Amino acid sequence: MNSGTIDSGLERLVLAVHRRNGGTLDNVDPGLRLLDPKLRIDSLDLAEIMVAIEREYGASPFDAARPPRTWGDVSEWIIGRGKAV
Repeated sequence: MNSGTIDSGLERLVLAVHRRNGGTLDNVDPGLRLLDPKLRIDSLDLAEIMVAIEREYGASPFDAARPPRTWGDVSEWIIGRGKAV
């Protein structure tokens, strides 16, 4: 995804965890890796976010043929599923 944005529901979810961990970002750069230090998200936080996505869609982005490496990849997966988080 090269549009410079990610799904708004996903962004809200990621930013909620980010802010809970003391972060101050206003948006999520889709090019950031899932565990980029700028996001203040650790592996347990990532698991929490992925569980929320899996509950919404009945599947995880990590089940895709090409697992996500960036938040843009996760957003593309969500958009491909035809829903918002």
